[in-house]
Amino acid sequence: MREPDLPEFPADRPWVRAVMASTLDGVMRGPDGGSRSISTPADQRWFSRLRRQPDAILVGAQTIRSEDYRPSRTVVAIVSRSLDLPPTLRMFTERTDEHPRPIVLTSDDAALDPPPHLRDLTDVIGCGDGTVDLARAVDVLIERGLLRIQCEGGPRLLGDLVAADLLDELLLTLTPTLLGGGPGEHILNIPGGLDRRGRIVRTQDDGGTVLLQVAMH
Repeated sequence: MREPDLPEFPADRPWVRAVMASTLDGVMRGPDGGSRSISTPADQRWFSRLRRQPDAILVGAQTIRSEDYRPSRTVVAIVSRSLDLPPTLRMFTERTDEHPRPIVLTSDDAALDPPPHLRDLTDVIGCGDGTVDLARAVDVLIERGLLRIQCEGGPRLLGDLVAADLLDELLLTLTPTLLGGGPGEHILNIPGGLDRRGRIVRTQDDGGTVLLQVAMH
């Protein structure tokens, strides 16, 4: 049976999309400390297909560590102020010539003296004075021709994108589970809170797993 169509990136302009999965109560990390234990077969199929669309995958360092990302044929751009990205991560140990060099988006001062393994294995780029300015970070990717940007979390990075009004679209998978997770485990983390309204433009159901397409602009 043919899989239903999924939302596509616009063809004519830069676009920042977030793809996230959560339980019904907003938890994005399950008992395993990652997303796999809250995922469903439908969510995994959707995620795999959506991964084929972007020019760049934007992800926070904590998510890289907790999920232990593998190398990707799509450019991976990692946001990290501290540059806490150990050389033992599969992102580095399993990378081959078929995988483009990851990009590390950090502060200007941290970019001056990165750890040797990051200097050798990644492109480290400063994007702000003492912190990572996400508007500059997105511009860096666009200037490299990476117009279709897919953010995969974590909650702080997603929150910062929303707070900076940089997110065009959210694709949120809701799995039919309740976990009651504590602070810091939910899909969005914005100190002080935020009131930002989106518009649901599409829903898709597969055996109780629901995909919401939310326009943020």
